[in-house]
Amino acid sequence: MKEQKKLDKLSGMDIVLYSLYLLGGWQKRVHTEDIALKCFQVAPSKFSWVKYPQYPDLTPARFALEAAKKPECGALVKGESERKRTVKSVGGWMLTVEGIKWIKVNKPRIEQYLGKHRPTGDRLHTDRKLKELLRSVAFKKFMDYGEDAEISHAEFAESLVCTVNTRAEVLSDRLEQLHSIAEELKKEEVKNYVNFCQSKFALLLEKRGGVRNAKS
Repeated sequence: MKEQKKLDKLSGMDIVLYSLYLLGGWQKRVHTEDIALKCFQVAPSKFSWVKYPQYPDLTPARFALEAAKKPECGALVKGESERKRTVKSVGGWMLTVEGIKWIKVNKPRIEQYLGKHRPTGDRLHTDRKLKELLRSVAFKKFMDYGEDAEISHAEFAESLVCTVNTRAEVLSDRLEQLHSIAEELKKEEVKNYVNFCQSKFALLLEKRGGVRNAKS
């Protein structure tokens, strides 16, 4: 009963966003079912079936993610359910930059009721992403020349481990992943590069369709 009273202090969105953060949602997209399972692990009474409370319930997690995505809630996450996955949407969820800022403000409040949990994000994956960017021709040009850097489409794509044939949706998603990583790790130079590219290649990023040819 005491534990339930603690959980009543938190909304479903609080728990979902915290769970997404624990799963590394600041660096990559996370599957809806993984988020629901983590919610069940940290707050079982709020994210379980009614008749069979030993099982996690996907529905409240999915509803909270859809709500957190809305502009009126701050657009704290981006993504979509895997059931809605199409050629143009890859499925899964990740925190936006605004979502990471929200976590930093609300994490102490949430952990007051849930207790502290260790994030399971893959730091090696993050370090690899940053190293790939830092050694790219485009990023080096940006560091040398700033807003005056002359960066080609090919160099921009290569900095994201993509090619000139990569779809706009994938390029945009890679940029947003870098922005979220930079926000979490306080890498201002990376945030500045992302902002520069979003402006310089705005027309390219608005295109739809094309061939998906990102490197793994």
